[in-house]
Order: sequence, then C-alpha cells, then structure tokens
Amino acid sequence: MLVLTVLVNVSHIEFYIRLLIAFIFGVVIGLERARQRKIAGIRTHVLVCLGSCMIMVLSLLNEGPYRDPMRLAAQVISGITFIGAGVIWRDRRNFKHGLTTAANLWISSCLGLVIGYGLYDIAVFTGFLMFLAIQISKGLEKKGFIPDKYRVEQYDDDDDD
Repeated sequence: MLVLTVLVNVSHIEFYIRLLIAFIFGVVIGLERARQRKIAGIRTHVLVCLGSCMIMVLSLLNEGPYRDPMRLAAQVISGITFIGAGVIWRDRRNFKHGLTTAANLWISSCLGLVIGYGLYDIAVFTGFLMFLAIQISKGLEKKGFIPDKYRVEQYDDDDDD
C-alpha cells in the first residue's frame, strides 16, 4: 500500500484521467484501423495518443516564467508528421498507400494533445467526426459516388509497342 501511495500523486488524479481517456481513444481508433487490416492498428494509435497526452500534461505542469504549453505540443505535431511520412509508400503503378493511416496517426496525436489539455468535449466530438468521416467515405465508395480506391485499372507492363 505504501508503494501505491508513493506512486500515485493525489494532485495528479485529473492527469491520470486524461491519460486513461487518451488510452481509450487510442484503442477505439486503432481497433477500427486494425479491423480494416491497416498497418497502424491498436498499439500504434494507443502509443501515439498516450504519448501526445503525456507531453501536453508535462507542458501544463511546467513552471516558471517561460511556461508555454504549446511549445511541446508543436514538437509533437512535427514528430508525428515525420512518423506519418514513413507509412506512406507508392507501389510500382505509382499508387499511393498509407495516406489515411498517416492522417489517422496525426489526428490521434492531436486528440492526445486535446485530451492532455483537458478539453474532453472537443476530443469526443472530434473522435466521433473521425469515425464518421471514414464510414461515410466507405459508404460513398460502395454506392459508386466516389471511385473505389482499391480498384486500379490494369496497365499493360509491356512497353514493346
């Protein structure tokens, strides 16, 4: 019991809640992506969302005359952009893959920052809109309103004209 008392700072209960909410958002977003067999699933989205939340909490706990919570948040955005670029690739037909995964990683980090800042209502609303955007896009592809991103015309690889 003494170890638990030492590890849990009562004044940080609000921050523990923020981290837990970031974890839950990461799981929900990652589960949807894993069900679609995307390269970034539950673990990736949980780690991105948790890490972003933790950095924002750290920014809020910073004391002194140079306290600027947005300084570390800006570095999260830069860093996650670098990671997102790593999941985008092109196949031999110059067809891009991973753009949605990169965007999901980016917005997961943004959700973590918002949760870390304590704006739960904004996080919930944004999470709902994220899910809605992905589902609407899939529905429009199925109905034929927009082209199916997986249907690529067959090209003749022979250049012997």
